[in-house]
Amino acid sequence: MKIEIKDSEIGKRIDVAISELLPELSRTKVQKLIKSHKIICNDELVIDASKKIIATSSIEIEDCSLEYDYDVIPEKIDLNIVYEDDFIIVINKPAGMVCHPAPGHKSGTLVNAIAYLYRDQLSDIGGVMRPGIVHRLDKDTSGLMLIAKTNEAHVSFANLFANEKGNLIKRKYVCFVFGIPSPKSSTIETFITRHPKNRQMFIAHDGIGKKAITLYEVEQSRYCASTKAISKVNCELLTGRTHQIRVHMKYIGSNIIGDQMYGKQKIEHTYPEIMRNFPRQALHSHILEFLHPFTHEWLHFEADLPEDMQKLAQLMDSL
Repeated sequence: MKIEIKDSEIGKRIDVAISELLPELSRTKVQKLIKSHKIICNDELVIDASKKIIATSSIEIEDCSLEYDYDVIPEKIDLNIVYEDDFIIVINKPAGMVCHPAPGHKSGTLVNAIAYLYRDQLSDIGGVMRPGIVHRLDKDTSGLMLIAKTNEAHVSFANLFANEKGNLIKRKYVCFVFGIPSPKSSTIETFITRHPKNRQMFIAHDGIGKKAITLYEVEQSRYCASTKAISKVNCELLTGRTHQIRVHMKYIGSNIIGDQMYGKQKIEHTYPEIMRNFPRQALHSHILEFLHPFTHEWLHFEADLPEDMQKLAQLMDSL
């Protein structure tokens, strides 16, 4: 969305000016958008909500529609519920399912499904559009995801996810990548920020953005031709940034197979057809384990590879 700041707004704080021009966005919501690096003024990223308007300006707001309140319509959609108690739900999300309503995806989302199953039994900290949503998986990433039933549980688990030590919660993923990462086991530690030209993408950076830490280990590698390889890689998140594993795999030169945003490249015909035309990023949330803040049990959940990624694993075994 783009808006023009006129002479009448000169001298005002940028968060005040935007909220006055867009009444559907409160000043608090505008400040959150600024903190999330989603507002650009005259082609420069706004990082300070108190910045004063000094001249007529062109403002671009990325994804601000996510802050609008839609009517979430409960829908009867089958879910693979792995675990449930009085505090949380753990589901195995299929690839292709969006987590919450957004422009173009106002139905068929995970939120529509859990709204039908649980009605008013979910935390409301995330607002009416994101009931129970503590963390998210990309639309085309499959696997384990946690939902909070109560506000207390939401806060407790959000704190677990924010704990970089990884001693209270573990999030492990499996992905298939082009090539063989080197070294075969390491820690990737960078900052992650929005791409300067494509605001839907993120990039790894040495000093700008939010700290991101990924542990990875190559489980298996196979050659499809004399110099063309595929690897199965296990990743563990110590932070949870948007697109983190996808960005970090690209950063080390091992794009995830099927990643249409970060893995676009000319794929030679020496690679098997399934690799050249894999329909999504080959990334799966495989293991979720944590110390339950309320029952004090250490819980461990595993989700087997979905059928499409199993075919990649079978291909590797045949090479």
